[in-house]
Amino acid sequence: MDRLEEELLQTLSEADPATILENKELIDKLDVTKKTSQEIEIQSENARKTEIEINTQREIYRGVAAEGAMLYFLVITLNIVDHMYQYSLDSFYIFFRKAITKVTI
Repeated sequence: MDRLEEELLQTLSEADPATILENKELIDKLDVTKKTSQEIEIQSENARKTEIEINTQREIYRGVAAEGAMLYFLVITLNIVDHMYQYSLDSFYIFFRKAITKVTI
């Protein structure tokens, strides 16, 4: 975009004021610059909407991620209590269901 602006300003400064409206190159550059500017504006708006959607989805999953991390470290530390709990699927399932219920409410 900067390059287009520079070329446009250079063409404007070199143009003869008496024939500026007849300068085909200048008119073409104005059209290209205008179209490019409109495309950039549309892309910027799409980027803003996408950013909002991403942030919304991130916030939805933040609680799930926190509960998942807590579950992971909870199961890992169960071996301190007794080694048989380290791989206890039943205990993991109980904690997992509690965490899912807590997050979805």
